[in-house]
Amino acid sequence: MVRDFDLEEEEKELDRRIDLINVVFGAALGGYIGDVLGAQHLDANRMLVLTISLVILVCLLVAIRNLIHLWRGTHRGSWKLPMIVVVAGIIFFFAIRGDTYLDLTALLPVALGWAAAFAVVLSSHIFMLRKFHND
Repeated sequence: MVRDFDLEEEEKELDRRIDLINVVFGAALGGYIGDVLGAQHLDANRMLVLTISLVILVCLLVAIRNLIHLWRGTHRGSWKLPMIVVVAGIIFFFAIRGDTYLDLTALLPVALGWAAAFAVVLSSHIFMLRKFHND
């Protein structure tokens, strides 16, 4: 019974940390989108690409969260669907990278910052758990 409680607590703490990173990323992404919308005319095609991009981005973030939970053992299930979503999302963003409207090179620092912060937060979570379990 203690093991289940530990996994529940780890799941909640991991979700809090992931949410913190995603909130900061969302703020940076909002600034990027505001800049893009201010610089370009938003026609129907661009609006569709932007909408699909945001939906795919949300799916990517949820899939990454699910993969981390599966890796840590805080959720059960298959890793196949989340991994397919991650791969398909990455392919989509590489496919639209030539779109001058959604200049992904301007978004690159935001994505790299998110990845670095995510790596730091996730690794600190794992190190803290190891220290907690060793004590």
